[in-house]
Amino acid sequence: MSDHRRDVSVLAVGAASLALLISPLAAVAQDDEAAASVSEACQAANLGDMLKTPGRLTLSTDNPSFPPWWGGDPSVDDSGWEVSYPPSGEGLEGGVAYAVAEALGFSADQVDWIQNPVFELAFQPGPKEFDWHMAQISVRPERAENVDFSDPYFDANQSLVAVAGTDIESVGSIEELKGYNLGAAVGTTSLQFIEEQIQPDNEPQVFNDNAAAIQALGNAQIDGLVVDLGTAFFVVAVQLEGGTIVGQFPTSAQQDQVAMVLEKDSPLTACVNEALQVVRESGRLQEIYDATITEAQGVPVIE
Repeated sequence: MSDHRRDVSVLAVGAASLALLISPLAAVAQDDEAAASVSEACQAANLGDMLKTPGRLTLSTDNPSFPPWWGGDPSVDDSGWEVSYPPSGEGLEGGVAYAVAEALGFSADQVDWIQNPVFELAFQPGPKEFDWHMAQISVRPERAENVDFSDPYFDANQSLVAVAGTDIESVGSIEELKGYNLGAAVGTTSLQFIEEQIQPDNEPQVFNDNAAAIQALGNAQIDGLVVDLGTAFFVVAVQLEGGTIVGQFPTSAQQDQVAMVLEKDSPLTACVNEALQVVRESGRLQEIYDATITEAQGVPVIE
């Protein structure tokens, strides 16, 4: 282990703790000022043809959807949601989705959800079935050629997950990582980070999604998995037996601004930004973050 590394002291998040994340649906109902704070043109009753279904919001996320971004019990109906249940309003993105909806003047029962089966589909060119999509989508110029992005609602940095006790657990620098076999999900900024910042000696392995990458890590097909730090907590707490967060990469290397995705040149984008600003200025955005994302305590920085 490099002598400049600090001891690792991670605040563990168990599956039981994740299940107890508060639902922002109850919180949003208590704040009647939010809807009145957006401009008249952006209030629900005046959005009209801006919406896929007049009078209703159609929102989207990936299926499966994972904590800490989403929560809720998918067995409550037979809709086909896996792992989490976005209509519950639980998790960071679930909470933000309903808070922004409330700020625009929509009640929870005026929000419909559709499932995105493939991560990259949400930001491909062409018409969208949703008003906005949320699935930890990082803002990238090449993606913005095809879709609109809202203002960011979350900043994330990348991290490295491994199986405890393996050699990679002792690395303390990006240079030391170059000789290891690394992997990430296709189309993610985690994969981009490996390719552009780490530049390993071996070509990184690319997986269809994080679930496949986690399985490969558990089977020793790769030495380490790069994911954002928020996702890393859930991976080691719930998805990967014997998993550990080796470290986080500094935001100076790559900081991901996560935003909502809308159809290119959507007239709704400006209103979504207005509503998000209301949620941010009211302190609700920070409250949702505090209630759903467990922050690292002493996770070492790999520089």
